[in-house]
Amino acid sequence: MQPQLVGPRTGTGPACLGCRQRTPYSPIRNLIKLLYPRTFYFHFKNLHYANYRNDTFLCYEINEVDCGELVPLCQGIFRKEDDRHAELCFLSWFHTRVLEVLSPSKEYKITWYVSWSPCCKCAEHVARFLTTHRNLSLVIFSSRLYYFNDPYYQCRLQRLFEAGGQLFAMDYPEFKMVWNKFVDNGGRSFRPWKKLTMNFRFQASTLKLILSDPVNLLEEEVFYVQFNNGHRVEPIQHHYCRRITYLCYKLEPYGDQNHLKGCLQNKKGKHAEILFIDEMRSLELSQERITCYLTWSPCPDCAQKLAAFKTDHPDLDLRVYVSRLYFHWWRKYQEGLCSLWRSGIRVAVMDLPQFTDCWRNFVSPQKPFRPWKKLEKNSRCLQRRLRRIQESWGLQDLINDFGNLQLGPSS
Repeated sequence: MQPQLVGPRTGTGPACLGCRQRTPYSPIRNLIKLLYPRTFYFHFKNLHYANYRNDTFLCYEINEVDCGELVPLCQGIFRKEDDRHAELCFLSWFHTRVLEVLSPSKEYKITWYVSWSPCCKCAEHVARFLTTHRNLSLVIFSSRLYYFNDPYYQCRLQRLFEAGGQLFAMDYPEFKMVWNKFVDNGGRSFRPWKKLTMNFRFQASTLKLILSDPVNLLEEEVFYVQFNNGHRVEPIQHHYCRRITYLCYKLEPYGDQNHLKGCLQNKKGKHAEILFIDEMRSLELSQERITCYLTWSPCPDCAQKLAAFKTDHPDLDLRVYVSRLYFHWWRKYQEGLCSLWRSGIRVAVMDLPQFTDCWRNFVSPQKPFRPWKKLEKNSRCLQRRLRRIQESWGLQDLINDFGNLQLGPSS
């Protein structure tokens, strides 16, 4: 058969990591032919909150669609290997062992039965996989939802759904099917656990809610406190809130792909900018445009690492808008800003259009943004300070470029 030739959508650039960067397939060290019954009952039990289940099992079926009928091709099991999740193990194996023997003129259906729904990173890679290979369809039945209360994870499931992934919660028929096909059951029948149906209803209703409602990555109160560009913010219930770093980003591929959005904050000793860099590097970007909204301008160390990231991705259009300037009177913080400008990152102060766009994309697309007092006056003051930093470091030639920054696609 001819190798798979179905590429990305017109004008989007390579979307699938496996097609962009073919990496040798590393065989699974402990190849699983069938699951032990005890493993199945422990890892696939559809509890609301499942403790000590840090592994992910993925049972798959690949079928050819012939005149509306499914023709079985192969099936198997993957599990998490070290830091590589089961979903990425499947994609790596599929690209190196299966994709080249599939006909691009035929349609194929892939079905997954997973103990956990995909994490953020895996959901994004699977979404790009589906966007690139349009003659493949993917149906995912998950026993449990991973971090279903976290808006960040909800947003990634929506992204996967919009890319064509069909997401469902596992019910009794799916559990029974996995037991019969993928478990070394010794001829015994599947015995459902207590509250299986009740837990399924919870998982199914939660998933339906995630996929049907837009995800707000930031709460209104958090936005008005953390992104306020005033010197001080009004106390909430007589308590002053510490303003920390939030980074909201919007990745816009060139073409008709769906946007990827996220909201990060300092976590476990890592600044939000470093978490952003780690996530972007995992996506293997090429010619996308990324707009970032930051509550504080980056510290010197984060600025240097952002500049290095941009140097490694010269075709990336990275724009950074900051609500406030962090220690802008210190020389080393000014040096950090200069390193961003020199690397090609366009840095500017947020004004009313940027606050409005940030609100619409990350807080609430339905409600209008209500500007706080002196928003535009504060923005003009911060813009003058940023301009003086540029001038003092001999970067006047960049001032006009930053003045021409626009939201949305370039004309």
